[in-house]
Amino acid sequence: MDLQVLKVQGMFMIKWGIALIGGLVLAIPVLTFQLWKFIAPGLYLNEKKYAAPLIIFTYLSFLIGLIFAYTVMIPFSLEFFTSVGMTGIDNNFSINYYFNFITWLMIGSGFIFELPVLVFILSVIGLLTPAFMSHYRRHSAVVILVLSAFITPPDPVSLVLMSIPLLGLYELSIGVSWLVNRKKSG
Repeated sequence: MDLQVLKVQGMFMIKWGIALIGGLVLAIPVLTFQLWKFIAPGLYLNEKKYAAPLIIFTYLSFLIGLIFAYTVMIPFSLEFFTSVGMTGIDNNFSINYYFNFITWLMIGSGFIFELPVLVFILSVIGLLTPAFMSHYRRHSAVVILVLSAFITPPDPVSLVLMSIPLLGLYELSIGVSWLVNRKKSG
């Protein structure tokens, strides 16, 4: 696979984009802390106790999603998309499109790995219960498989590689909701 710069400012923009995204990822804890300092005065004491674990878990979940995309999703996606070519036609990609593909795949995976955090918040405010999530487990599995089929290349290996972590995240989310509801009731 060959990468090409197709614009005069192409390499400059790629380096700038990498620096910007890397800086944002590294700045998330500081930005979150500043947001917390702004929000904290308006919260009750029982709401404040969730802040530090939630901030840490959110950041770690996002990083795990980035690592998963980088180590699993990107290699398989690139392998699939480069194998679709025709004989006599070389795969030469614009570095800008390549960088955008990798960036959005990693960011999307990072946000997908935030599912347990979202379930935690929804469980704390009473919108989700483990009983509800368990009852609709089969429905969720079908939705996860369909979504995985849309966002992965059309081969069974990619589908499984995407579905298993998502199903695992759903099960982890049921556990998170169970812990929240157990603390609420007892």
